This record gives sequence, structure tokens and C-alpha cells, in this order.
Amino acid sequence: MNIDYKKIVTVDELAHLVPTKAGATFSQLWQVFYYTRLFKYVHIRQYQLIKKSFTKICTYKKLSELCELGYLKSPRHEVYAATNKVLPILNEAGYVTEILPPETVGKGDLNELHNTDVFVRCLKLPHFYTLLFPRFGYPVYLIPDALLVQKDENLSRYKLTFLEIEEPKPQWNSGWLEHKKDNYVRLSHDAALYAYWKNICRLIRLPMPDISALKFSVHFIGDISKDFGKGFSCGVI
Repeated sequence: MNIDYKKIVTVDELAHLVPTKAGATFSQLWQVFYYTRLFKYVHIRQYQLIKKSFTKICTYKKLSELCELGYLKSPRHEVYAATNKVLPILNEAGYVTEILPPETVGKGDLNELHNTDVFVRCLKLPHFYTLLFPRFGYPVYLIPDALLVQKDENLSRYKLTFLEIEEPKPQWNSGWLEHKKDNYVRLSHDAALYAYWKNICRLIRLPMPDISALKFSVHFIGDISKDFGKGFSCGVI
């Protein structure tokens, strides 16, 4: 989704944090809020990887003040997450906040920041549209690390790829990855997937395919050399 051109919204108590003379805008601040919420946890060094222009706003002092004002929180030194206080602003600015993940409750540890590195690389992929964070089943049987949506604007086609971001684990030798694969095979036959995607299409304005035409792939990210068969791949982003 193009988030560069949204409705102009300003907030007086944040004006001093937007150095307009240096070329910064409120729109950039809302993008900082949006990506921080979308990616769940962002280290201060990762902001410039998302957009170089963020360095005008994402200084340690300004991020600390955004925490003091309640828009961000810092579970660890120089690690930030967006609170629910950003949602009304993003709504007013035209962002689809219904697809954003809930407010985080973790610590923003190294594994979570590694996920953010992957999400930032996804942002640079051709036809990137958005990331989603669904979960499936009652009780839940599958929580992907993310669902990558890529859309070809010219052809009005899109591609869905579930991401599993893996670090080597002892469970790998006991069938951990095969269990995940089995859950995705189960998902491919689960009507809940179609119901979920139907709602998402309504929110982000994508055409809804017939249930028989709804397809997805799964990409395991990490040092994995297994062949999981058709629809599954391994490697880096």
C-alpha cells in the first residue's frame, strides 16, 4: 500500500519533534508510528533502514520523548514499540489500522529484532503491498511470523507468501519444521483462511478470488536446506 500520500494531520504537542526546517513533516512522523506498529519492535538503528528520512525524527532524544508522551514505549534500551495511542492519529491520517498487530507485550529481544530485519527487507521487495499477522484455528494451531502480500499494480494480481523466520533449534531434529509444514497443509483446506482473506480484501481493497482460486506459498527463512515440496521454499529474503 502506498503510505506516502495520506491526509494531512497535525498534533500540536508533537510539533516540536518535527524539524520542518530540516525537511521533516508530520507525515514522516506518522510513517514512523505506522512502521513501528507494523513491525512490532524497532531498534533505533533500524529506522534509517526503513527510510533514510526517518533519521530527522528518530533520534534517541526524540524517541525518548515520544515514549514519555505515551506514543511509543521502550521495552529495552534503544528498542521501541508503538502503543495504542498512535492508532487514532493513524486512523485520522488515512491508515488502515485494523490490519496492524496488537500492542506488543514482549521485550523486543534479539529474535524479535531479527524478525524486524526480515520485515525491512520485505519492504524493499518488488510489488511489496503490506505485511499481515494472522493466526488460525480455535484453538489456534498456526501463527505465522508474517503474511507477505505483493501486488502487481499494472496487472492487478497479488501473491500471498507466509513467512516462517527460523533460527536453528534443537526441535528441528524432532520434526519441528515438518510439523509447521503439516499445519500449512491443514490451512490450505481450512475454510477459515477464505473467511479471513475475504475480510482483509475488504479492508485493503484487493479483489476477492473464488475460494478455489485462493492460493498461497510458504517461505522458511534461515539456514535450512530441506525440500518441503511444492508451495514451500527455503532461503533468505
